[in-house]
Amino acid sequence: RAKAQNNAVALSNVDDYTLLAAIISCEAGSESYETQLAVGSVIMNRVRSGRHANSISGVIYAPGQFTPAGNGKLAAVLADGPKDSCIQAAQEAITNALNTVATLKVAAVNVNVCGIVRK
Repeated sequence: RAKAQNNAVALSNVDDYTLLAAIISCEAGSESYETQLAVGSVIMNRVRSGRHANSISGVIYAPGQFTPAGNGKLAAVLADGPKDSCIQAAQEAITNALNTVATLKVAAVNVNVCGIVRK
Protein backbone atom coordinates (compact mmCIF):
# COMPACT_ATOMS: atom_id res chain seq x y z
CA ARG A 1 0.00 0.00 0.00
CA ALA A 2 2.82 2.43 0.78
CA LYS A 3 4.39 1.82 -2.64
CA ALA A 4 1.10 2.63 -4.37
CA GLN A 5 0.86 5.88 -2.42
CA ASN A 6 4.47 6.76 -3.26
CA ASN A 7 3.80 6.10 -6.94
CA ALA A 8 0.70 8.32 -6.82
CA VAL A 9 2.64 11.12 -5.16
CA ALA A 10 5.48 10.82 -7.66
CA LEU A 11 3.02 10.71 -10.55
CA SER A 12 1.17 13.85 -9.48
CA ASN A 13 4.40 15.86 -9.75
CA VAL A 14 5.64 14.47 -13.08
CA ASP A 15 4.88 15.39 -16.69
CA ASP A 16 4.41 12.77 -19.42
CA TYR A 17 7.86 13.30 -20.94
CA THR A 18 9.60 12.74 -17.61
CA LEU A 19 7.47 9.72 -16.72
CA LEU A 20 8.08 8.14 -20.11
CA ALA A 21 11.82 8.92 -19.89
CA ALA A 22 11.97 7.37 -16.42
CA ILE A 23 10.35 4.09 -17.47
CA ILE A 24 12.64 4.02 -20.51
CA SER A 25 15.58 4.44 -18.10
CA CYS A 26 14.31 1.54 -16.02
CA GLU A 27 13.65 -0.77 -18.94
CA ALA A 28 16.46 0.15 -21.34
CA GLY A 29 18.72 2.74 -19.73
CA SER A 30 21.88 0.78 -20.46
CA GLU A 31 20.81 -0.21 -23.98
CA SER A 32 21.31 1.62 -27.29
CA TYR A 33 19.34 4.75 -28.12
CA GLU A 34 17.35 2.75 -30.68
CA THR A 35 16.29 0.30 -27.98
CA GLN A 36 15.35 3.16 -25.66
CA LEU A 37 13.25 4.68 -28.45
CA ALA A 38 11.64 1.29 -29.09
CA VAL A 39 10.51 1.07 -25.44
CA GLY A 40 9.02 4.56 -25.68
CA SER A 41 7.32 3.69 -28.96
CA VAL A 42 5.76 0.55 -27.49
CA ILE A 43 4.24 2.62 -24.69
CA MET A 44 2.97 5.27 -27.10
CA ASN A 45 1.48 2.57 -29.35
CA ARG A 46 -0.36 1.18 -26.34
CA VAL A 47 -1.68 4.65 -25.46
CA ARG A 48 -3.07 5.03 -29.00
CA SER A 49 -4.30 1.45 -29.40
CA GLY A 50 -7.65 1.68 -27.64
CA ARG A 51 -6.88 -1.66 -25.96
CA HIS A 52 -4.87 -0.15 -23.12
CA ALA A 53 -5.17 2.95 -20.98
CA ASN A 54 -5.30 6.14 -23.05
CA SER A 55 -2.56 7.90 -21.10
CA ILE A 56 1.15 7.35 -20.58
CA SER A 57 0.72 7.00 -16.84
CA GLY A 58 -2.22 4.63 -17.29
CA VAL A 59 -0.15 2.34 -19.51
CA ILE A 60 2.93 2.45 -17.28
CA TYR A 61 1.06 1.86 -14.02
CA ALA A 62 -1.33 -0.79 -15.38
CA PRO A 63 -1.10 -3.91 -13.21
CA GLY A 64 1.44 -6.42 -14.47
CA GLN A 65 2.79 -4.26 -17.31
CA PHE A 66 6.03 -2.65 -16.10
CA THR A 67 7.68 -4.15 -13.03
CA PRO A 68 9.62 -0.97 -12.12
CA ALA A 69 6.33 0.90 -11.72
CA GLY A 70 5.38 -1.36 -8.84
CA ASN A 71 8.67 -2.18 -7.17
CA GLY A 72 9.95 1.33 -6.45
CA LYS A 73 12.60 1.49 -9.18
CA LEU A 74 10.53 3.92 -11.29
CA ALA A 75 9.98 6.18 -8.28
CA ALA A 76 13.74 6.16 -7.61
CA VAL A 77 14.53 7.14 -11.20
CA LEU A 78 11.90 9.88 -11.02
CA ALA A 79 13.53 11.19 -7.85
CA ASP A 80 17.05 11.16 -9.36
CA GLY A 81 16.04 12.09 -12.89
CA PRO A 82 16.17 9.90 -15.99
CA LYS A 83 19.25 9.65 -18.24
CA ASP A 84 19.58 12.32 -20.93
CA SER A 85 19.37 9.78 -23.74
CA CYS A 86 16.13 8.45 -22.24
CA ILE A 87 14.67 11.96 -22.10
CA GLN A 88 15.54 12.39 -25.78
CA ALA A 89 13.99 8.99 -26.61
CA ALA A 90 10.81 9.92 -24.72
CA GLN A 91 10.53 13.22 -26.56
CA GLU A 92 11.04 11.51 -29.91
CA ALA A 93 8.52 8.74 -29.11
CA ILE A 94 5.86 11.28 -28.11
CA THR A 95 6.60 13.53 -31.10
CA ASN A 96 6.48 10.57 -33.49
CA ALA A 97 3.16 9.46 -31.98
CA LEU A 98 1.69 12.96 -32.38
CA ASN A 99 2.98 13.21 -35.96
CA THR A 100 1.50 9.80 -36.80
CA VAL A 101 -1.93 10.85 -35.50
CA ALA A 102 -1.78 14.10 -37.48
CA THR A 103 -0.71 12.24 -40.64
CA LEU A 104 -3.56 9.75 -40.25
CA LYS A 105 -6.08 12.59 -39.84
CA VAL A 106 -4.81 14.32 -42.98
CA ALA A 107 -4.89 11.05 -44.90
CA ALA A 108 -8.47 10.44 -43.77
CA VAL A 109 -9.54 13.85 -45.08
CA ASN A 110 -7.93 13.12 -48.45
CA VAL A 111 -9.83 9.87 -48.99
CA ASN A 112 -13.40 10.08 -50.23
CA VAL A 113 -16.18 7.65 -49.41
CA CYS A 114 -15.16 5.23 -52.19
CA GLY A 115 -11.59 5.09 -50.93
CA ILE A 116 -10.08 7.03 -53.82
CA VAL A 117 -7.35 9.43 -52.82
CA ARG A 118 -7.93 12.97 -54.03
CA LYS A 119 -4.97 14.92 -55.38
